[in-house]
Amino acid sequence: MKLPEIQNNLCGEWTGNNLLRLSWLTPSDFHSGSRMTITPIVKGKFLSLAYTWSHDDIPQEGHMIVGFDETQAVATAGWGDSWHQSAKVLHCQGSIDENGAIDVRGSYEAPPGPDWGWRIVISSSDGDKLTMSMYNCPPEGDEDLAVKADYTRP
Repeated sequence: MKLPEIQNNLCGEWTGNNLLRLSWLTPSDFHSGSRMTITPIVKGKFLSLAYTWSHDDIPQEGHMIVGFDETQAVATAGWGDSWHQSAKVLHCQGSIDENGAIDVRGSYEAPPGPDWGWRIVISSSDGDKLTMSMYNCPPEGDEDLAVKADYTRP
């Protein structure tokens, strides 16, 4: 599916709930309100996804730019979040499926061990609901849900 074809389902204002899952803590689930704005940029070649959320009543924000190379059928993204990472942009690569779901993955350093993976999935099947899920992917095991944000249009 081409990026312009999914813009109608994704572009606009969204409000919802953000779940931050810190599996090593009890309780592990932290909820906050969240807002997201998705806009086409660079003459529609890319999508800009800007979102806000909070943890322990401290406002946080994130931003992702997504592109799709039709000739190679490869989605790419650059992602940054004020809570989840340092000042390095996480470079991701993946796909956009036939339903318009964006599924990209990158990796980050975890010294002194090997790099870990980070997967981001954004989907909206009907244009009225949107989900952004993020998974932490340890090198030796299954991915673990880290964030799930469910949105609707205001």
